[in-house]
Amino acid sequence: MKKQMIMEKALELFAKNGFEATSIQQITEKCGISKGAFYLSFKSKDELILSIIDHFMSTIAAEIERAVNDDQHAGDLLYQYYFVFFRAYERHADFAKLFIKELSAMFNPELIERILVYHAHLTKVVFSIIERQFPQTNSKMRADLVFVIQGFVKNYGELFFIDHASVDLHELCTALVEKTEILARHAAIPVLAPEFFAMSVHERIAPTKEQLMEVLMRKINEIDDPILLESLELLTGHLRGAALSPAIIQGLLKNLSSSPHTKWTASLYQKYEVSQ
Repeated sequence: MKKQMIMEKALELFAKNGFEATSIQQITEKCGISKGAFYLSFKSKDELILSIIDHFMSTIAAEIERAVNDDQHAGDLLYQYYFVFFRAYERHADFAKLFIKELSAMFNPELIERILVYHAHLTKVVFSIIERQFPQTNSKMRADLVFVIQGFVKNYGELFFIDHASVDLHELCTALVEKTEILARHAAIPVLAPEFFAMSVHERIAPTKEQLMEVLMRKINEIDDPILLESLELLTGHLRGAALSPAIIQGLLKNLSSSPHTKWTASLYQKYEVSQ
């Protein structure tokens, strides 16, 4: 797919030169395409950057959901959560370093909103993991435990951005699960109120109609599979007012959920439906 190829080649240039120093001319030369062909896929360099970041975050979110919903991992949900995150950091360390370095200079409300939506979704996933893997934990301690888990991911994740640092993924994830289990079993004094995450989790978890439409249209441009493409087009039509029965909508969402490329899109659509 041309759009995917542009994203991959641009990512190589961004990792080497940074967002600002990389021009569309350089990207088109790297891809071997004309500027006209570039603009058929992306309206601007900013849209390209958003698409790359969105792809990166949605891939992590989909992989985490797939791992924690797999019955084979029922006993080690938290390990899988840590592992998926850190494996992504390991595989895409150059891009992650670039993203962290240049994010502060990229005041883009749309990007910030997307990051908040993903963060809210993953926060909800962590709450679910705690409830399933540590049912004995005092409910008043759960917000603290979520905060600690997110802190572990953020702080230990920096190990992957240190040049020449050697990290054993299995050892790291096992150690963090051990630390988390100690807190889950023995911590008794909560610092955070139970509703601490309420604003970020519940108010921002559902996308607006416009946000969802944008996600659907972007996926339509990226997907070649005829079943997924038709499912996306029918759901887009439904958002625009076309009548679809609940059974048909569920069938279309099931189609999207079957593919790692559209599973996150299906999840967003379901959250939008529930919020209406």
